Amino acid sequence: MDRPWFDQETDVLLIDEYIVEMDSYQRIVKDGKITDTELLEQTLRVLTLLRQLEEALSPEAKALATEAFGEMAVLNALQALRMQAASVLP
Repeated sequence: MDRPWFDQETDVLLIDEYIVEMDSYQRIVKDGKITDTELLEQTLRVLTLLRQLEEALSPEAKALATEAFGEMAVLNALQALRMQAASVLP
């Protein structure tokens, strides 16, 4: 999938649009349930791709990707914490 990461006109990250088009996402959410097996299979799929990416990247690109993945993980964790805090009933 050789597609741009950002919309050229708005500079908006397009990953959310790509996710819903991916076969793995559509297959897993089709029935409205996410099973432990599906989650494990997706975890293994991601690990395999990350290992392939790690081997393919130059040291400089690997350092940049590592920082980007780390910051994305921080953002995801912060969003999850914020949603958790907002959903607490009084």
